[in-house]
Amino acid sequence: MSDQDLVRLRALLDETIERGEERLPPEPRLSEELGVTRGRLRTLLRHLENEGAIWRHVGKGTFIGQRQVIEPLAAAANFSVDDILHARGVLEPQLAAEAAIHAVPEDLAAMDACLAEMALSHSMLQWKRLDEKLHRTIAQATHNVLLVTLYDTLRSQMKFTLDRRIDQVFGAEPGPKENTDDEHHKVVDAIRRHDPQAAEAAMREHLRALRAKLFGLR
Repeated sequence: MSDQDLVRLRALLDETIERGEERLPPEPRLSEELGVTRGRLRTLLRHLENEGAIWRHVGKGTFIGQRQVIEPLAAAANFSVDDILHARGVLEPQLAAEAAIHAVPEDLAAMDACLAEMALSHSMLQWKRLDEKLHRTIAQATHNVLLVTLYDTLRSQMKFTLDRRIDQVFGAEPGPKENTDDEHHKVVDAIRRHDPQAAEAAMREHLRALRAKLFGLR
């Protein structure tokens, strides 16, 4: 797959997010803007869909983020930021532990690629997209479809609540975030060693540090 095609599509995705839009243009327009065939475009879209960056609904279009399992309006009414922080603290350390048990070389290569891109990112928007990609890659490394679905459900709630706080705190700053990147490396290194206890502890500490940065809470 040509990296340049994917780079252009990612840039278009970022521009769409910056405009506050949640759906990409129709395929004919996308194909024309990127200068690729429809078949090539679908291959690129499948790549992003596998990453969890987009999801597609036949007859409705291509949407940004993971497929929403719970309707966002219901989420906004029922789940507080504290609910989401607590849920992340329960679920994601366990996902990291499971990833340490089940990850294969391809999973680790995908995590390493995320970390490398994050180190080179020059905007918060790009860094944040890669952060989301890394966390989902860790979930996928469990090779458990139900656990990935639970993660995607949690991620969809974060999009409408916790992400606003992240933008308030970090939105004006350039990426990458060195301390957070170091925390990510510790999680991935523990997964690489197939050490579930260390992976769980590293992810828990990473989420505690994030909570402290966002709200001054431990």
